[in-house]
Amino acid sequence: MTTTIFQIAAIGIMGMILAMTLKRDTPIFAILISLAVALLIFLLIIPQLAGLVALVDIITTYLSQGQEYILVVVRIIGIAYIAEFAAQICHDAGEGSIAGKVELAGKVLIMGVAAPVIISLVEQVVSIIP
Repeated sequence: MTTTIFQIAAIGIMGMILAMTLKRDTPIFAILISLAVALLIFLLIIPQLAGLVALVDIITTYLSQGQEYILVVVRIIGIAYIAEFAAQICHDAGEGSIAGKVELAGKVLIMGVAAPVIISLVEQVVSIIP
């Protein structure tokens, strides 16, 4: 894992230098380089994501109740990471407006995924109050 972060840092720095160099003459290639670097970094972290999925599976096997809540949390984290990833790519391309819409969509989707948990929490609170 330690070598992975060094690889990611090196790829990121080299990609940034290449993108900055190309931005003056051919901005579209700079955007494509940024996208390619982002995808390459994402590919490098897939093994760690698989490990996290295995960890979530282990945690859910120990829980007799509330397994669906763990899955909701994992979905929320996934939506947040993907929305942030896409928004940063849009920012890099100079499209702050689109990045804002991606972030808003991510927040709306998170609320939609979290709604059953919120409803369950409200039901629990209401059942306690006489």
